[in-house]
Amino acid sequence: MNLSRLATYSFVLFFILFSCKKDKTALPEPEPELTKWEKISGHYKVYDTTGIFLYEMDLVHVPAIDNDYVDSIRFENFDGEFTFTDFQSTPANYPMNISIGYHDTLYDGQGKRWKIFSYLSNDYNQFSNDSIKFHFEKTNINYYLQDLVPYFACDCKQIAIKQ
Repeated sequence: MNLSRLATYSFVLFFILFSCKKDKTALPEPEPELTKWEKISGHYKVYDTTGIFLYEMDLVHVPAIDNDYVDSIRFENFDGEFTFTDFQSTPANYPMNISIGYHDTLYDGQGKRWKIFSYLSNDYNQFSNDSIKFHFEKTNINYYLQDLVPYFACDCKQIAIKQ
C-alpha cells in the first residue's frame, strides 16, 4: 500500500467516525409533582386502630374560588354517617394537615344530631404515605334528650388508607 492511499483511507475513516453524530432527542418533560390536594383527594377504606374495617369514605378537594377563599376538603361518608366540608389551612409546621374542623350540628342517616371536632397534632390528622390517622371527638351531648337516643361520646381514632 502506498502512502497516499493510506492517507486517503485514514481520512475517510476519520470522516466516518467523527461526522456521524447521534440525533439529539429532547428529554421528556418531567411530570409535575402532585399538589397536596391531589395527593389527599381520593377513595379511602377506614379501619379502627386494631385493623378492623369500619367504612369507606371519599375526600374531595374543593378549590378556592377567588383569592378571598381558601381550599376546602369535602368529607363524604365520614365516620360512615356524615358528609361535610371544612376549610383547610396549612400551618408551616403541619404541611400535610387535614382539618376535620368543628361542626356543632351534623345530622346522621337517621336524622339525629351530633357534634364533631378535632385538634391539630403532629401524630394525627396528617396525610402520610397514602394514609391518615384520624383523631376526633364525636358526641351527642347537646341533643340526645331531644333526639330521644342514648348519650354517646367518643374520643375516636381511626386509620384511613387511600385506595
